[in-house]
Amino acid sequence: MTRPVLTTLWISDGPSGPQIRKAASTSEQLPEDPFSYADGQSGLQTPPYALEQLAAQLEGNSLHYRCVKQKSSDTVGRGFTLRGRDGIETPSAEGEDRWGEFVASVENDERGDESLKERVVWAHEDLESIGWGILEVSRRGDGTPDGLWHVPAATIRAHRDGRRFAQLRGGKAVWFKRFGLEGSVNRTDGGWSTPGATPVSLRGNELIVVRNYTPRSALYGLPDHIPAMAALAGWRAQAEFNVRFFDNQAIPSYAVIVEGADVSPAFEERILDHFRAIKGDPHRTIVIPVPGLPGDEATQVKVRFERLSVEVKDASFRLYKQDNALEICIAHGVPPYRIGWPLLGSLGGATAEEMTQVYLDSIVQPRQETWEQRLTRALLGPKGLAIPDRVLKANELDTRNELRDLEKAKGLWELGAITPVGVQRYFGMDERTDPAGELYIDQRPAAPSPFGVINEQVAKVWTGEVRELARIRKRLEALVPAEEAA
Repeated sequence: MTRPVLTTLWISDGPSGPQIRKAASTSEQLPEDPFSYADGQSGLQTPPYALEQLAAQLEGNSLHYRCVKQKSSDTVGRGFTLRGRDGIETPSAEGEDRWGEFVASVENDERGDESLKERVVWAHEDLESIGWGILEVSRRGDGTPDGLWHVPAATIRAHRDGRRFAQLRGGKAVWFKRFGLEGSVNRTDGGWSTPGATPVSLRGNELIVVRNYTPRSALYGLPDHIPAMAALAGWRAQAEFNVRFFDNQAIPSYAVIVEGADVSPAFEERILDHFRAIKGDPHRTIVIPVPGLPGDEATQVKVRFERLSVEVKDASFRLYKQDNALEICIAHGVPPYRIGWPLLGSLGGATAEEMTQVYLDSIVQPRQETWEQRLTRALLGPKGLAIPDRVLKANELDTRNELRDLEKAKGLWELGAITPVGVQRYFGMDERTDPAGELYIDQRPAAPSPFGVINEQVAKVWTGEVRELARIRKRLEALVPAEEAA
């Protein structure tokens, strides 16, 4: 079969939705492993790592499992919202209705009652643990998408042409094609044909594939934890050692030292039998007869049991486990506190806020943008539901410090940089409807001084007393001669 031509193209937003613009010339890159290019299952490309083993690693390390789950929850676990595209003031209600019908058809499917959000979360968990996440899309007879399912990424293999994929289970294979490609694939044998040539009953569904790029493969992705494989192996080896240690009734390693005599095979076997039996009976007593020899004490046979150090080993193991844990967190890009492991800074202060911001900027937001662009282009684009005036936006992770934000909002209000309604919008509160809510602090009328009110109240209370004091003063002045008063 003739090798496919790889074409360079650009995908950009246009007035009517995403547009594909091809380059004037085609790329001359070779497809992956072109020397054995062939049709059918023989054309499937072997992934860089065994995908089933990558999936099984989630079950062998609690920290790796929690990192994958937390990244998936933070990235797409809060769902997606259909919003109007920037620059369009009034998106059509028809597009919103069409999207609602699609979501209803997805979530009312007989194959499962999972929500659309759950299916995307599962795909992202595959992206973090295996290296790529996959969603299957089906179409009605008129070509409109009407179904979306998560496909376990460990069961999918990519064809060398980059257009076809096969799911392998129990010695059977079913074929799919990449979403939006012109042409069709036979779901039973993987044969490729022009549009409409394959009967509808044999036409394979389409896949939305999101990869975590690796330079090792043009078809597959690699998960973030691959550089920390040694740390995962060390974590497991340490856990297995501890299990063996406590399975041995927490009896440490001993050295048996015999001084002043040769160790006979019978004597050695007796000691070994004792330590074999002590595993099930830790309080078992060993009796070793040592023959006495003539001479001074220096010539007597001595048997000594010395316990090898446990404390140093335990301390080193704790440090080793902490180093492995940090390496796994670094590979995933997840702050330790995010998965329930608080750490202090070099000066004893908490670094959670700074680490969270780096995590959001470098891990969560880029992955959210990837899913937003891929789902918008596929599901809302011209080859999907054709809703050009709408986009899908992932709901952002809210990690705000409300006390800090409240102080910030108070300062902005006092500086005249924000209105009361602006503060309410920021905190997601119900907005006040009176005109004063839209006024800045310097636009608000000055409040009357409270001192005027206080003076009036004092005057009302003390008027009689003041008048009486004035009359008494006049009487005293009349009784006292002017000379004495002077």
